[in-house]
Parts: sequence; C-alpha cells; structure tokens
Amino acid sequence: AAGALAAPLAGRLADRRGPQLVTRLGAGLAVVSFAAMGLAPLMLPHAQLWLLAIAAVGFDLGLQATLIAHQTIVYGIEPGARSRLNAVLFTSMFIGMAAGSALGALALAQWGWAGVTWLATGTAAAALAVRLLPAPRKP
Repeated sequence: AAGALAAPLAGRLADRRGPQLVTRLGAGLAVVSFAAMGLAPLMLPHAQLWLLAIAAVGFDLGLQATLIAHQTIVYGIEPGARSRLNAVLFTSMFIGMAAGSALGALALAQWGWAGVTWLATGTAAAALAVRLLPAPRKP
C-alpha cells in the first residue's frame, strides 16, 4: 500500500528535481525508520506496535522511492538497453535482499532486536553515504 503511494510521488519528484535527490530522501527515510525501530524496547507494548507500524511504512516508502529513482537513473544510461539494465538492477536488488535477510537472521540470533536494527540502520546509512557522493559527470 505504501509503495503504491510512493511510486507516483517519487517519479514526479525525480522528474522535477532529479533522481539523485529522491534516492537521498528515500535512503534518509529508511535510516530514520530503522533507527526508530531500535527505540521499541524502551517503550510500552502498545507504543511499540505503533512505532513498528509507522516505521515499517516509513522504510517501505523510502525503499520504493529509491527503487523508482534508481530505475530512472538506469533507464537514462542506455535507452536501447532498458530491459537488460532493468534485469541487472532487479537481480542485484534481489541478491541484496536475500543477503540482508540472511544477515538479519544472524544478527537476530546473535544480538537480538538491537542487532537487527543496528544492521538495518547501518546498511541504510551506508546507502545514504553512497548517494551523498557527487554524481559522476557525463563525458
């Protein structure tokens, strides 16, 4: 549901202000959402549920926005190779999600919820750091 909301908004924003901004905003939203999830053990049970729901929507919006923006970037590389480039993007994305699931399970087993939220926040922060680097110049 959140992804259905994020896609058109992210697409319009990427068209108007550029996909780099959208990837930064999306990654930033994911960082904030995952970091907020780390606060759950400090809250009362009903507040934990609300926090988890809001943070889950937040990171879903962030991830969907970055996906749309990355597709815009990839499609601009070589318009004649869109399907192949999209296949590489989605294959890479699914490999990353599978690796994240495996690492998340290990973090949960070793360090509990705190380990999962640290891992998720750290990887989202790393993605944001990459996106804050200057964009490569076109020849």
